[in-house]
Amino acid sequence: MKLKGIISSLFIAGTLASCAPAITVKYDYDPKVNVRQFTTYRIEADRQRNADPIVGSNLNQRRIADALDQSLKARGYKPVTQGEADLVVRFFTDSRDRQQIQSNNMYSPYSWWYGGMGNNVYSRQYEENRVVINVSDARTNDIVWQGWATGQLNNRNKERDRDQTFRETVTSIMKNFPESAGQDYGAAR
Repeated sequence: MKLKGIISSLFIAGTLASCAPAITVKYDYDPKVNVRQFTTYRIEADRQRNADPIVGSNLNQRRIADALDQSLKARGYKPVTQGEADLVVRFFTDSRDRQQIQSNNMYSPYSWWYGGMGNNVYSRQYEENRVVINVSDARTNDIVWQGWATGQLNNRNKERDRDQTFRETVTSIMKNFPESAGQDYGAAR
């Protein structure tokens, strides 16, 4: 293989690796709801929506529930095991197969010297995962806050600990959730 081919291959591999989708976090809330009234919570996995056998597995549901519990306690909310909670925190996961297409046009005025045009198209198949957290008013069952993360949580190429991956994902979603009673959405970090 010529040096030109080796350099092109390394460039393409680096470009595709750097374009791997990162985890994107977003949230939404109902600005009419006074969050100062909420102090307690209950966490539930949305059993109907956790259909993915890998990301929605019972093991990953426990990881998400534990990370949610830690995050809410750190914000001053209190878990309720007996009786009614102010908030019901439901979560679910899903997955989709995605394809990323990369075009590498290496045209230059000297391309005739190197043996022609250098337009290469590469594609990459990957699984995109999503974690959705819905926080509802327990009295009305209306969603008052929703956060979600989209990206590659089940990436086989990374040697990351799955507990850590899910914990970091939930933490990044919940960092936009307001502190405990007495705080408002404007006070969220």
